[in-house]
Amino acid sequence: MRRAIIISSIVKLFAIFFASEPTAFAQDQIIPTPISHFNSTFTPTSLPSINFIAAIPDSTNGWGYKYSDLKIDLSEWAKSPYAKVESVGVSTHGRAIWMVSISDAKDSLGYPGNSFVKKSRVMIHARTHPAEVQANYISNEAIKFLLGPSAIAAQLRSEFIFNIIPMYNPDGVEEGHSRLNGRLVDLESNWDKPILEVEVQTLKNLFLRLMNGPIPIQVALNLHSDQYLFSRFFVYHLPSGTSLTYSELEKRFIEKSQSHFQFGIRDWDFYSTWPTTKTQYPESFWWLNYREKVLALTYEDTNEAGANKFDSTALALVLGSADFIRENPATKILVNRKRMDDQRILLTLRGIKIPSGYLNLPHGGEMISITGKILKAEKGVSVQPIP
Repeated sequence: MRRAIIISSIVKLFAIFFASEPTAFAQDQIIPTPISHFNSTFTPTSLPSINFIAAIPDSTNGWGYKYSDLKIDLSEWAKSPYAKVESVGVSTHGRAIWMVSISDAKDSLGYPGNSFVKKSRVMIHARTHPAEVQANYISNEAIKFLLGPSAIAAQLRSEFIFNIIPMYNPDGVEEGHSRLNGRLVDLESNWDKPILEVEVQTLKNLFLRLMNGPIPIQVALNLHSDQYLFSRFFVYHLPSGTSLTYSELEKRFIEKSQSHFQFGIRDWDFYSTWPTTKTQYPESFWWLNYREKVLALTYEDTNEAGANKFDSTALALVLGSADFIRENPATKILVNRKRMDDQRILLTLRGIKIPSGYLNLPHGGEMISITGKILKAEKGVSVQPIP
């Protein structure tokens, strides 16, 4: 009898294992193996080929938060004078993809009612992978905080527009696909395909519309939750896949977010990716089209039964975004490269302090050394600020 029970259990485990959807992480990642929960020492390993079962495996109940739950919350958020709830498109199977825009502005473009100061825009989307319900919880907590009565929330509404999509993949949530949409495609890695999935095209169109408007996006966050490392962390893009300037921007943003959640979010070097530039992800779209103009990062929360502090995480991401934008206004620099054609190039940079390093020019091999906020010319490159 005992042998029969053991054999039956093994058969069930193999059935679950091999019936699962194939695993793919949010990025082509260099995956650290942590020694302890907050030990920064790790050894990079290759991606596991197996599919782990989500910590909250109830796909029949939307992993604890269904599309119908979202619609109930949307109806409450829409009552706020600071919220605009709208569908930005529909999924493969016709479900609305909802966005909540938050500001004290009088219209969706974000013009303040009693101020001449132009606002800044933060974009957040969550729940690309339905089993990562924690991302949904964090986006919901961010919305609740930003619509709340606190003086901090009021100040943020006066300075910023927050565009938040809490459930980017409603078909996957409702149909029980842990990582896929209604056509059984992983939306996270669909951004470079000849024909984009409906959801990806919808998000891309939204990004382009906002970027071409009077108030472009400056920070774009892509919320997920990780089933392997059980930590809170950002996916840091290596300089070799982006630029040294961009990598410093990433570090600064992560540090700003950490400062609002002590011991809650791992250091920037906990998790690295992009040894070379990738083309298939949302962050690829941002880097290939806007480079340093938009800080785009994936955030991974813990995906386990005991996951918590979603309000603390949401606050850290919101306040970190605000701090980052306040301290990194766009700066225009005129570069006059001493060549035979003496061509002039206009760059848009961020006013950040970099202890030492280099900024790659978009053409040719010359580099500009950066120390603090002072740009020093090297290899015949002269630099001067534009008034």
